[in-house]
Amino acid sequence: MAETVTAYVKNVRDTAKSFWEGMSVTLSYMFRKPITTQFPDRMGVPVQQTIPARYRGFLEVDMDICTACLACERACPISVINIDTIKGDGKTKPKLAMERFDIDIGKCMYCGLCVEPCPTGAIQHTREFEGATMNFNNLTLRFVPDALSPIAAYKVPKGSDAFPRRQLGEITRKLIKAWDAPPPPFPSEEEAKQDHGKPKATGLDPAAMGRTLAAKALQVKEDKPKLQKVIEEAMAGTDCGDCGYPDCFGYSNAIAQGKETSAEKCAPGGAESKKMLETILVSLKTGVVPGAPAEAPAAAPAAAPAAAEEKPKGPPLAQTLSKDELYKVVLDAMAGTDCGDCEYPDCDGYTKGIVYEGQTDLNRCAPGGEDTRTKLYEIMLGTKPPPK
Repeated sequence: MAETVTAYVKNVRDTAKSFWEGMSVTLSYMFRKPITTQFPDRMGVPVQQTIPARYRGFLEVDMDICTACLACERACPISVINIDTIKGDGKTKPKLAMERFDIDIGKCMYCGLCVEPCPTGAIQHTREFEGATMNFNNLTLRFVPDALSPIAAYKVPKGSDAFPRRQLGEITRKLIKAWDAPPPPFPSEEEAKQDHGKPKATGLDPAAMGRTLAAKALQVKEDKPKLQKVIEEAMAGTDCGDCGYPDCFGYSNAIAQGKETSAEKCAPGGAESKKMLETILVSLKTGVVPGAPAEAPAAAPAAAPAAAEEKPKGPPLAQTLSKDELYKVVLDAMAGTDCGDCEYPDCDGYTKGIVYEGQTDLNRCAPGGEDTRTKLYEIMLGTKPPPK
């Protein structure tokens, strides 16, 4: 009997103790600050400031120190980065400039492979991450706002190992649009009015964009990879697969290779994509941009190039110039990006290797592409380069 009473009292005591312990934990939260915080309107500091610096958020490019070496574009495994470069004479126009530098953060998988090869640290991941949007096209960050105003490539000073960079995130924050912002036409009204406040001749409608892309397509008609990129610009970029291909690359590549002739398969792009693709396809077939001004398709007389080709060519410059004179000519033919892809530290090193050290591989200047390759073969050997 005594043992039963003792057990009963012990159970009552344990129950009271357990109840008090549980309630004490519950009551303690009445005097603590709440753990859950309403985002983003009740944040004490912006969330971006609480994220570690190594966080891989949206990509950002500081165009002031971009050398246009295209290393980031080549490193991207899913073609998120698209860069278009143009070359000038180095006097009236920059020797190398960029008329497009787009990064589609809607497709980016934040692998960081593009950041590693950049020679100046121009491209970096920021701590920006808020990409909610109603329009997928707003997820493309355009670091060259106006294709008609190219940005000159940065020339790396000799011996430099550090480069001035703008505050990380400052550039990207200005390019991120509000979640409910309407999709911009190409080019946007803001971009089109940058030139003295007057709209540019490129127009603000799908027909004008189609003509612009068609003109580009005619210029790169024989270069299938470049042609594919131009055609893909006319698509929605959602990689939805409704076209019957796994992604936009597959559809645009099929058109570039001549295996696909339908312009109606891009459902997300709707009538706009259809109209642009039709313009490109007609241009590729006829060689003329439909609806362009009469003076636009006018070409230079064929007699002039023919006459130039008929002139007999002398020995290559490598046999007629001194080493020092040849060095200047070869250096001028390089892209001037000092990217290091040629396995020399810079363009100067590759040039010296060719002129003074007997380097015979004239195919190493990746940023210069076929243009630089052709020039080097003509300078050193007096012949056109063999097909790759």
